[in-house]
Amino acid sequence: LGTRSENPSANAPNNMARVCLALAWIIPALAAVDPKLSALSGKEATPFISSSSVAVSIPNSTPIATTSAISYGCLALDWWPDSKCDYDWCPWAGASFLNLDLNNDILRNAISALAPNDSKVFLRLSGSLCDFVRYDFPDSHDDECRDFSDPTNSTRIGYELGSGCLSSDRWDELNEFCSDVQGCTLIFGINALYGRTNATCPEDTNCHWEADDNPCCTEWSGDWNPSNAEALLRYTYEQKYPVYAFEFGNELIGNSGIESHLTAEQYASDFCTLTELVSSIWGDDPQRPKLVAPDNNYSGDDEWYREFTKLTYSMGCPPDAITWHQYLLGAGVDSAADAKSRNPSVLDEQIKNGANLKAAINDNVPAGSPPPEIWMGEAGGAYNSGRPGVTDSFTSSFWFLDGFGVLSEAGESTFCRQTLVGGNYGLLQNTPEHTPNPDFFALQLWQTLMGRDVMGVERSDGGADRYFRAYAHSDSESERGRLTYLLINLSNSSSYSVSLSAGNLLLKSRYVVTSDGLDSQSVYLNGALLEISEGGEFPNVEAMGVEGGDEEVELDPLSYGFFVFEPPTLSSRDADCEAGSEDLCSCSQLIKRGAISTFDECTQEAAIDYCERNGPCE
Repeated sequence: LGTRSENPSANAPNNMARVCLALAWIIPALAAVDPKLSALSGKEATPFISSSSVAVSIPNSTPIATTSAISYGCLALDWWPDSKCDYDWCPWAGASFLNLDLNNDILRNAISALAPNDSKVFLRLSGSLCDFVRYDFPDSHDDECRDFSDPTNSTRIGYELGSGCLSSDRWDELNEFCSDVQGCTLIFGINALYGRTNATCPEDTNCHWEADDNPCCTEWSGDWNPSNAEALLRYTYEQKYPVYAFEFGNELIGNSGIESHLTAEQYASDFCTLTELVSSIWGDDPQRPKLVAPDNNYSGDDEWYREFTKLTYSMGCPPDAITWHQYLLGAGVDSAADAKSRNPSVLDEQIKNGANLKAAINDNVPAGSPPPEIWMGEAGGAYNSGRPGVTDSFTSSFWFLDGFGVLSEAGESTFCRQTLVGGNYGLLQNTPEHTPNPDFFALQLWQTLMGRDVMGVERSDGGADRYFRAYAHSDSESERGRLTYLLINLSNSSSYSVSLSAGNLLLKSRYVVTSDGLDSQSVYLNGALLEISEGGEFPNVEAMGVEGGDEEVELDPLSYGFFVFEPPTLSSRDADCEAGSEDLCSCSQLIKRGAISTFDECTQEAAIDYCERNGPCE
């Protein structure tokens, strides 16, 4: 870096400039050899980190929204057979809920870990092939119930219509599995194409790849025939299976439907038929399932949702929940999916979509009638089975958690992740070990720490810096009465010094998540690797929080954290925390309790602060 000057004061700035110049060359060079060596960005080398300060508070104690009383989190299992492939990736072997190993202890423990403290989590059984499958049940009125066909170009979905079979035996196994697993709450998608007539296309028509150029591929006529579904519904009632909700079809409506483009009038009429059927079977039974629709990809189809809402309310069959699907990162083949997962402009699309959909629905609910819940019914980041290295890696947690925050603020009740296992977007890897991917732990922390009441957040920068995201939920129904902030740093070049406040609540614990790189499948909570034990047990993430300490928190680039505030304990309110009091901790006691790290940090202010938060030192 050059020779030392005899004048130290002159030498220092000269050498510092040379050091900076050298680092500016060395760091990108190292990152080019191994992107993980650039811990600042995962893939993009950034020599220097800037720091920004922002204050975050709760301006009003009244919640702006409330999430589902059952669960905000939801997990999906799909129908896709082993032969399902996208872009030469074939990630579905053994992951269909028709052949998934339901006796796998890790699978069971994973669901329970997402329903902490005796809570619940939704398990959704549905997907694109839901409208192809037949049911083999007593009195099913369908003699043809067969396995899925080989992949074909005769349909847009890529399998033969009428292939795929759910037997009553497998339905028993799925319900018994969910009943045995703590917290599991079942949702099932009903075939909504059964009985309709598909237009006839010329024999050589490629509907799988060229449906947009061949309208015959997605033209359907006639009403839904409920007879096959009725056999499943009656059997479910007779067995007293507590299915929470039935969905009506999957991605069949409007311009953005896949296998069909059913009009609001046709779909509403058939949905009312389903409503009447469920009512006739369950009557006033308190376990009567909820009904959910339309489970469609949202592409600005506001007019369809307006008309469907008007029609179902006027016909006396409004849905309990209206759902939409979103794949924010585009197709799994898109190499830009990685960057999109952290791009504020892309993530902010959820704000617009959520607001537009809510207005389309709620503005058409008759005065005095309760509106339906709105759910994110399916989201996996990238469609066509996700993208390896993105939707199964640390970078995925940024769009995933931001979606939770944005859509809960928009008043949505539930968010369903595609998938629990299967594809390249599973929360668990599709192996016998079911190793959890980073998004599993993101969801586990949310389910554990975030309450139902959605609080409005006020920022000193007015929200101008879109790379910094802040959300808050409170837990007013709990005796603990806690409030939790979720902070997300999308930037690879800026850290944030965040001043948090929550009224008279005190910061009790922190949960900060980092990783070795954006494409890594490993994450660290407060520096400790998150992993399952050799016995298949998932970590108790709540117990891994660290002492809250000062309410000025640091959020490093490309990290996120949950910060939990709770009321002062009774002992802390009664303590004498004045200077010189016997209630104050000694230096060694402060170190033992994790309030400070070294004796150099031991000050009277630190002892007083600990006392005010935690009470007298015993």
